[in-house]
Amino acid sequence: MSKTEELTLEEQVERIRRKRKGNTDHTRIRQILNTAFLLLAAIGLVVYFWNDSNHVYALAIIAVGMLLKIVEFFIRFVL
Repeated sequence: MSKTEELTLEEQVERIRRKRKGNTDHTRIRQILNTAFLLLAAIGLVVYFWNDSNHVYALAIIAVGMLLKIVEFFIRFVL
């Protein structure tokens, strides 16, 4: 690869970085949603194995966590 090709590659990378700066950054929202998902999943598993008679509450907790994960997915790939 010659020096001119490297410069054009660097210019392309710089353009991509400028484009990303212009977009709104959803990183903090995504981190909060991921943390909530992980906590709800862990709590749901504990409730599931702790309460042998009724698993509905545990599955509801896990389902809420999954909904948060789906929201995070759309924020990451759609917005």
